[in-house]
Amino acid sequence: MESHRILKVDTRLYIKGLSGPLVFRALYGIIAAFLLFTFLYIFLGVFTSVVVCVPAIFFWLYRLNTIQKKLGPEGWSKKRTARALPLFISIKRRICQFSNQ
Repeated sequence: MESHRILKVDTRLYIKGLSGPLVFRALYGIIAAFLLFTFLYIFLGVFTSVVVCVPAIFFWLYRLNTIQKKLGPEGWSKKRTARALPLFISIKRRICQFSNQ
C-alpha cells in the first residue's frame, strides 16, 4: 500500500464553480435577496416578492458565474484593484518615445 503525503490542503469555499471572493459575493447576494423577499412579502404580498426576488437572484448568480468564467477570482480582483487606481497610471505610449513636432 502506497502512502501519500498531503502537501497543501485546499481550504477555499466553492459554490457551483465559484471560488475566492466571488463565493462571498454570491453568499451576500443570496442573503440580500432573502431579506428583500421577506420585506416585500410582508409589505406588498407574495406575487410581487416572487416576481422581483427570484429573477434578481438568478441574474446575480449568472453575473458572478460569467465573471468567474471570463476572469477567474484572481483576474477579477486585479481588475477591481486596477479600476480603483488613478487614471494617470495608465500610460498610452512609452516614456522614452518623443513626439515629432
